[in-house]
Amino acid sequence: MADVPNHQHRGCPVSNKPKILLVEDDDFAAIVVAEMLAVDYDVRHVSSGQAALDSLAEAPPDLVLLDVEMPGMSGYEVCRALRDDHSIGELPVLFLSGRVSDEDRLAGYEAGGDDYLTKPVSAEELRSKIKLELASYAERRRLKSDLSNAFSTAMTAMTSAAEIGGVLQFLRTSFGCADYASLCREVMNTLGAYGLEASVQLRGQQGRVSLGASGPCSPLEESVLTTMSTHGRLFEFGSRISCSYERITIIVKSSARDDPERHGRMKDNLAWLAEGADARVASLDSAAAITRQHAVLSNLTASTRKALQGIEQRHRNQGVKSSQIFQDLQRNFERSILTLGITHSQEEELAEMIQRASSQARALYDEGLEIGTHMEDLLKQLEQAGH
Repeated sequence: MADVPNHQHRGCPVSNKPKILLVEDDDFAAIVVAEMLAVDYDVRHVSSGQAALDSLAEAPPDLVLLDVEMPGMSGYEVCRALRDDHSIGELPVLFLSGRVSDEDRLAGYEAGGDDYLTKPVSAEELRSKIKLELASYAERRRLKSDLSNAFSTAMTAMTSAAEIGGVLQFLRTSFGCADYASLCREVMNTLGAYGLEASVQLRGQQGRVSLGASGPCSPLEESVLTTMSTHGRLFEFGSRISCSYERITIIVKSSARDDPERHGRMKDNLAWLAEGADARVASLDSAAAITRQHAVLSNLTASTRKALQGIEQRHRNQGVKSSQIFQDLQRNFERSILTLGITHSQEEELAEMIQRASSQARALYDEGLEIGTHMEDLLKQLEQAGH
């Protein structure tokens, strides 16, 4: 094994940096990766799968960086062995490999990896992925107890019910789910009541939510869920089955392959559950759209009412001004009539013309008020329709 830089020397204080076990048979590649991470992490390097398992048993790290192609045990075999050890089986594992095909990624997911990076990897991407996975691992550990209690409660509630009863119960409770996250948890609780290890992804107009057995999905788990959404209604790969509708994908680990009848019932129940969840996502999207439309209509009604009030006030002000103008005209006419040198009949005719113009202006003003009243009635009808 090459001399990979390690900042914990004899006699030095124990570092508080997160510890990473790097499993890599290429010494030069190991040195490069260790140098990328030396500032933020304590990196321990081993060059074989067996050495990795020995190191994990002796001093478990916070995260494992695992090559795939190695002499002896492959990276996939090391990851499966790690997952089978209950004391360390939840440690984050990032594959770092030169293999880039979808089959390799699926093999990494099947082996239990949390993410799959391809060589050569940049320092920025590697540090970002490690930081993200360590944060996700901490969050999964925090949520594990709560989810375990929820699954335990669901198992107890479903003990005396038939398998189909779980689906019917889900359909009833799903109507109380107000968002994707609560609906996703309800799907997980139902699958947990069946004793199924599962991952779920919901997709709709309001975004996407992915949840695994221990909390939020790892990046690799989420990418596999997305890939499986394009593989038809039911698709079996390895020890798992995926079930997909337009707005949901569920992946479960099947433990009933040796019992065809039970295996068939499980697939039927899985399809019914997925179909019900898919319909509920559609109804949540419809309700959200109606809420948005109602808000738009309310805002439009409010702005129209405000504009109408402004028009009405200006109309009243104009009515007052028009009335004042005609009054002033009447007074000026009466004062000036003596100096105009017109006959009495002409005087009466002019006075009548002024009076007629004033009446017509008043009629136009009253007609404007009637239009305002009509618009007010229309606004009330819109408000009633909105409610």
